This record gives sequence, C-alpha cells and structure tokens, in this order.
Amino acid sequence: MKRFNNIFDKFVGTLAIIAGSFIFFQILVECYEVVARYFLKRPPIWGVEFCEYTLFLLAFLGTTWVLKNNAHINVTILIERLKPRRKTYCHLFASLMGILISFIIFFFALKTTWENYLTGVKVVKTLSIQKWPFLSFIALGYLLLLIEFIRQFYGDIKNLAEKI
Repeated sequence: MKRFNNIFDKFVGTLAIIAGSFIFFQILVECYEVVARYFLKRPPIWGVEFCEYTLFLLAFLGTTWVLKNNAHINVTILIERLKPRRKTYCHLFASLMGILISFIIFFFALKTTWENYLTGVKVVKTLSIQKWPFLSFIALGYLLLLIEFIRQFYGDIKNLAEKI
C-alpha cells in the first residue's frame, strides 16, 4: 500500500505541475495575442479557444493535488470548535460524501466519454476537435479524487482505531 501511495502522490504532483504550466502558457498566448492584435494587426484566431481548453484541463488535473494538500477553501467556524474526535467524525463524513459524489460523477463522465468516442462528437468552434478527449479528463480527475477521498477516509478510520 505504501508503494501505491508513493506512486499516486508522484503522479498527482506531476499533474499539478502540468496544470500549473498551463497557466504559464495561457499568459504567453494572451501576451502574443495582444501584441499580434495591436502591433501586427493580425490577431490569432485560436488564442481564446486555447486558453478555454487549458483552463478546463487545469481544473481537472490540479484538483486532487489541492485536496491532498488541504489547499482548498475551508469554512471552519464550526469545525475548529469541536474536539479532535468529533473533528475526525466530521472529516469521515466529508470523505464519505466525497467518495459517493466522485464515484457518481466518475461513472457518468466515463459513460459520456465512451458514448462521445463511439459517435465521434466534435466541438466545432474556431477549431474542430473531438469532444471525448476533453471528457476523459473529467473522468480522470474524478477517479483521482475518488482515490484520494478513499485514502483520506482510510486514514481517518486508522486514526480513530489508534485512539481507542
């Protein structure tokens, strides 16, 4: 199990770095677009669309890293007033809800990705591209979230067992 956790953590970290690099590329593309529009009078037609797609991918590649590192926004006004054992129970409940919701979204994202792959649905904007590769990132993102929620749930169960 420890080996799986190490591999999983490295994979999630790598995806977070890739997601972060998308921000850098978005900045470069937008700067190029501004220069091309105002100085060269020839704006690229693909710039905004590129940023839309990378923003979409960024969300699903970085979410698990955010959850793993507890870097998301928390409203803790109630939780911080609880005793440690009750905090653990609240975290268990939150992880259980995360498992349930992640599984449902993963299942439907996988189903939709497969249907779009079979039917060849395309997104037609400036560029005409297959839709299923983008939908597969939703499935991947929620699969990784599901695994992380299971890991957190297991860790909380283990903590409760040690305190008994």
